[in-house]
Amino acid sequence: MIAGLLEEAPADRPALSAGDQVLTYRELRELSARFEQEIGAAGDLTGQRVALISPNSPELVAALFAVWRLRAVAVPLSSRLRERELELMLADAEPVVVVSVAAHGGYSFAEVLPRILPSSVRRCALGADDVTFDEATAPEPLSDEIAAILYTSGTTGIPKGVLVKRVRELEGSRFLAETLRLTADDRCGLIVPISHAFGLTCMHAAVAAGAEGILVDSSFSPAPLLRALEARDATVLHGSPTLFRTLLKARPDGLPGIRTGLVAGAPCPSDLLEALDERGTHILNCYGLSETGAVTCVRQDDPPDERHTTVGRVVPAYEARITEGELEVTGPHLTPGYYRRPEETAQAFDDGWFRTGDLAEIENGYVRIVGRAKEIVHVGGFNVVPAEVEAALLAHPDVANAAVLGVPDERMGEALAAYVSPRPGAELNSRDLIAFTRSRIAGYKVPYAIEILPELPLLPSGKPDRKALSR
Repeated sequence: MIAGLLEEAPADRPALSAGDQVLTYRELRELSARFEQEIGAAGDLTGQRVALISPNSPELVAALFAVWRLRAVAVPLSSRLRERELELMLADAEPVVVVSVAAHGGYSFAEVLPRILPSSVRRCALGADDVTFDEATAPEPLSDEIAAILYTSGTTGIPKGVLVKRVRELEGSRFLAETLRLTADDRCGLIVPISHAFGLTCMHAAVAAGAEGILVDSSFSPAPLLRALEARDATVLHGSPTLFRTLLKARPDGLPGIRTGLVAGAPCPSDLLEALDERGTHILNCYGLSETGAVTCVRQDDPPDERHTTVGRVVPAYEARITEGELEVTGPHLTPGYYRRPEETAQAFDDGWFRTGDLAEIENGYVRIVGRAKEIVHVGGFNVVPAEVEAALLAHPDVANAAVLGVPDERMGEALAAYVSPRPGAELNSRDLIAFTRSRIAGYKVPYAIEILPELPLLPSGKPDRKALSR
């Protein structure tokens, strides 16, 4: 059971910190037991869905482990979601219980949830008085092998609920803890939302090692994270390429004390990994999806070229192959499919092999991701992968974030449009950025237009929201 990770951890070691709050593993287990009693009052929850709406917090972690001890299925949802998004996801997941913070970021979930939840759903509040609705017949339970439903970012249409196996979170987290060489003396910065597949497994890896998790709510400013890392003498940090580039711009001399961590969620430029290496922080490139968990990861002892330019070798739980340029994977950690979406599940698989949608190459056992199969832009007969253009833009020292889209063009068929945001205090102009990009990539890959925005709209995963940019 996943809950066994918490039970095995050293009782008197720090488990979680959030601001001035520090909980030992004993205190975390006690808090989780209280949630287990509270949530379990809804009755037998075996195979039933329990939704949890919260930023990264000790209460969220405690409630997750309580859900798993009850043999229920956790549905963690980002506290950045709003009414329409929540309504769609909750209607799809059919939770018997919803556990939520009362409010976050000025948004009141206590007001919204009664409007969108059926009267049959019980609601428990994190850090406030309980609110209980009338009971009704529970929906059909899921298989006992399912630990969670994670909703995809939703770049097109309604987000899909990915079924996550218990074995994936249990064995996958232990594998990553071993790969990072985590011990109980480590202190791991956890800013990636735990409602995201990457953030969930990173949290579990810290618990599997008996290490401390430093919980930080994601924000556009690096200051809160830097304060939290420095206050707890962090040794490990996980995040997206954008996060690490932002931190290096705020701390050009490096991140003292941070020895390692995982980078995932988007292609990571090799120059960023090299810059971190030079400052004593050996970040490991990791690749995976909500549907798969970690599929590949570089190792501490991999040669620098492989660590900087690939996403590593396939982890033991998977096999991988390239079919017409697309990476396909199979293995026991793979999702059984999308909740209540049999047609889309069937489309995602080829005789037991999951189609990742990512273009890749495998050489000497190392996997190199070269783009998204569905995101290729055809510019005047040339195939362009937006991720490559984004990497060129992100190499500019004053660019904090970048997104590149294909747009219709009468002459070329398609053209590239880019959106960038500057780092704090920096000034950018489109002409200079185009010249900078032209010096790094082929002319047909250079965006025909670059729009500079104060900030890019982001999905809950932290990736640029391309759907919002394309409107």
